Amino acid sequence: DEVRQPLLEIRRAADRASDLTRQLLAFSSKQVLCPEVLDLNERIREDVRMLERIVGETIEIVLDLAPSIPPVRMDAGQLAQVLVNLAVNARDAMDESGTLTIATRGAGGRVHLSVSDTGCGLDGELRDRIFEPFFTTKFAGRGTGLGLSTVIGIVEQAGGRIAVDSKPGACA
Repeated sequence: DEVRQPLLEIRRAADRASDLTRQLLAFSSKQVLCPEVLDLNERIREDVRMLERIVGETIEIVLDLAPSIPPVRMDAGQLAQVLVNLAVNARDAMDESGTLTIATRGAGGRVHLSVSDTGCGLDGELRDRIFEPFFTTKFAGRGTGLGLSTVIGIVEQAGGRIAVDSKPGACA
């Protein structure tokens, strides 16, 4: 156990460094992309176990996936990165427990992916800044401020758009 704990800390630090590097590369558009036609629902189902480990046992993940939606064309790794970044932000917004809902809908040949949580929401000033690079509401050492700016970059690069609906004090 004396050796195991420091090794776990080293592993966590390496994982954080890897995540930061990946986000910086995506943010600077230097990441190599391999867009492919994806079944969004299938990819979400494949990634949900990873998301459950990230958000922890006290947060429930609910999938509300429309039965038939058009395929999307994007890089599978970037889709996973979007889901991870949104899940991490949702987890942090909910403190100890809550529900993270991932939903899909299809309309007019387009696909709508929504991620919502039972956190208490953001006021207008914070909401207007959440996609700014290096802006974070987290304590020092808890976030780089690249997660949501990376998300918007990936979504826009894939031809999508992103919208935020948040009301302060609207804890579910």
